[in-house]
Amino acid sequence: MKRKLKICGVNTIQSVKASIKADYIGFVFYGKSPRFVNAIKAKELSIYCSEKQKKVGLFVDSENSVIEYIAEYVGLNYIQLHGNENLEKIMYLKEKLKLPIIKSIAISSKEDCHKIKYYENFCDMILLDSKPSINTLPGGTGKSFDWKIIKDIIFTKDWMLAGGLNEKNIIEALKVTNAPIVDVSSGLESSKGVKCSVKIKKFLEIIKSQESEVYEKN
Repeated sequence: MKRKLKICGVNTIQSVKASIKADYIGFVFYGKSPRFVNAIKAKELSIYCSEKQKKVGLFVDSENSVIEYIAEYVGLNYIQLHGNENLEKIMYLKEKLKLPIIKSIAISSKEDCHKIKYYENFCDMILLDSKPSINTLPGGTGKSFDWKIIKDIIFTKDWMLAGGLNEKNIIEALKVTNAPIVDVSSGLESSKGVKCSVKIKKFLEIIKSQESEVYEKN
């Protein structure tokens, strides 16, 4: 099984270059995030992505016109909706942009998992992240959720596991969830919003070593 990796929140040339072997590169277009980049910066950074990498734009309840402009200007391959976007917005963007949609679902209990099947009907990929506390960012918090909550779920679409992943817990996370794609951000930083090239490369090595491993959920 080929494990895929998304490195989210890259905002420097150094972090993009270090992430060159990742399958997905995530640009955060959310102004309150320490990983925020604007469209001009993201386009400049895109020059250093490989041709095989998919560029993902992360948006949090952004206006449709903003998403449309950035998607075209930067040349995004995926749109990641990380807020409280409703079905009407999702369907509009799918039709307007002709790009696959990743919908983030915040998980803290079994009840939250009911949203997975609902959004699988309309989105191209699901991203499971930790449910944020009040007055915190919607993602990139560095906190994990209880992975056992999702161990019995049968997914019908590609999906990503996010939320507090790092080099110390990623193997255990894969054993519990058997996630085909992992999304990591704060776990690869030397300080908030600042990616560490050494951590990125080490994490990539770990993921590569797990590519042939398929775990039984228990």
